[in-house]
Amino acid sequence: MVKSLSKDLRWRIIYCQAEGFTQNEIAKRMYVSEATVNKVCRIFKKWGCVKDPFICRVGRRKIFTTQDMSALKSLVKDKIDWYLDELVHEMEQRTGKLVSVPTLWRSLQFCGITRKKIQKAAKERSEILRGVYLYNIGMNYTAEQLIFIDESSKDERTLTRLYGYSPVNTRVEKSVVFIRGKRYTILPALSLEGFIAVDIMEGSCDKERFQTFILTQLVNILLYYFYN
Repeated sequence: MVKSLSKDLRWRIIYCQAEGFTQNEIAKRMYVSEATVNKVCRIFKKWGCVKDPFICRVGRRKIFTTQDMSALKSLVKDKIDWYLDELVHEMEQRTGKLVSVPTLWRSLQFCGITRKKIQKAAKERSEILRGVYLYNIGMNYTAEQLIFIDESSKDERTLTRLYGYSPVNTRVEKSVVFIRGKRYTILPALSLEGFIAVDIMEGSCDKERFQTFILTQLVNILLYYFYN
């Protein structure tokens, strides 16, 4: 297949013509055929550009129409965790067109949709209650009054990474620890001044341990700030 001329080279042909060079001279300077130079000049004379704006793109016509692509976007928005074969079956039900899995994958890429790791969100969460809570915190408290507590844990598998790199058609394999080993839990309390209390324990944190941390460490610090 003959490689098409770049847009820059086409414009150079037009510039040479404007400078008064003949088509034969331009062809020798650009190392192209005289027929190519003539074609570029004709396109520029007719359309004012160096490429025919109405030339059709070579290739097979897409199976999915614009309406089908919109239906695919709507389907993926509603069913974000479906497998490709499930999407193929559902698109057949909606459009009456049966396509292969690779075709559907290319259609998703055409729509700008990629496969990502799902970020889980609690189904019980209420955005209205969250908004009321944030409004209450912002209106009735200052930043110095806020203390944040979060539980974190670690075992032998904590630092294991889930993604890696390898050549095409080969698996990523790395020797890692499968046994969890000892589990440690950390309870930090963070304020604007940094960590004001912390507790590290072996095993998981239950209700009793959390209450003990609050009563024995955090309450005393809060009382100190309250009276001073």
